[in-house]
Amino acid sequence: MPSTHNDNASTSTPGERLPEHVVSMIAQLARSLEAVAFWSAIALPFLYVPLLVNGVGTSAQLTAFLTLLAFHALAIVGGYRYNRE
Repeated sequence: MPSTHNDNASTSTPGERLPEHVVSMIAQLARSLEAVAFWSAIALPFLYVPLLVNGVGTSAQLTAFLTLLAFHALAIVGGYRYNRE
């Protein structure tokens, strides 16, 4: 069976650069995600208050608290570089 591989095919190699508009779009998306993560890291602790005031007595409340804690940790990690230039 003949090979379907074409050595002249236009494939991306690690040494090739992306077009400038794609690089710019990716950079803008990264900055936007960092901003959302940063501000989420600031806002999420306010959601702890009702859970902690009412207590985490049921498994649903414990799951909600741990999920909130995990999202907060992700937001801290994702937003730590925001506005550091």
